[in-house]
Amino acid sequence: MRGFDCNSKLSYETAVKFRRSAFDFVIRYVGRFSMNTRIDIDKKEIQNILNAGLDLGLVQHCPAKPGIFPSKDLGTTYGSNASLFAKQEGYEQGKILYLDLEDINPDYRNKQQDIYDFCNYWYENVYKDFTPGIYIGFNNYMTSEQLYYKLRFKDYWRSLSRVPEVAIRGYAMNQYGYGTLHGIQIDRNELTGDKTGRFPPFMQGKTIEPSEFDKALDVLAEEGITNDKEYWRIKALEVKHLDQLIINMKSYIERR
Repeated sequence: MRGFDCNSKLSYETAVKFRRSAFDFVIRYVGRFSMNTRIDIDKKEIQNILNAGLDLGLVQHCPAKPGIFPSKDLGTTYGSNASLFAKQEGYEQGKILYLDLEDINPDYRNKQQDIYDFCNYWYENVYKDFTPGIYIGFNNYMTSEQLYYKLRFKDYWRSLSRVPEVAIRGYAMNQYGYGTLHGIQIDRNELTGDKTGRFPPFMQGKTIEPSEFDKALDVLAEEGITNDKEYWRIKALEVKHLDQLIINMKSYIERR
């Protein structure tokens, strides 16, 4: 599955454009101490996303410099707020809610227990309502083994930064840089499941009629040109203009 994360609100019209551009899901934000009405998820946006046929996951904002000062108390505060805000906006119980673990203050580079406590207390305050996940970003100051053995999480999301592999389990989702699409700055994400076959549970978008892109994929398959729909989905992300892609696909069929 292909998705994206963004720090901008999505209208229904924009969400539909992303769905028609071969994206399956989006990850949006909740706050740490309060919700920012300008950029954070709200009830209306949740419906915009789901009605457009996109699945939805949530992640909590990470603080800016000087970064995270990890502690049990901060993990408790962030976790309880993440859960509260997600519930208030109507996010479905049991679905994935990620902690953004990146840019821990360098004074804690050798204080791993404080980092474990921060993460695990966040988990403790989320898991009763949602499935806690963790985004592993830069300056997390942990090894592969520590990520797996010292944290309670089962759902790991790899950032586009250079970060350790998660021992045993690996990552269920990987993030890649992208740019601007449909007027929104995004990162692209690939959801493949981890080494154990586990997938994070997203809030499910509504079933919608096949898009012109999906219809074109079916035509290709019927023509026996290729059954590899993922090839054309990758092309859709490369060209960024769905209409042009469909023209290219139809032209390819005609040349046959």
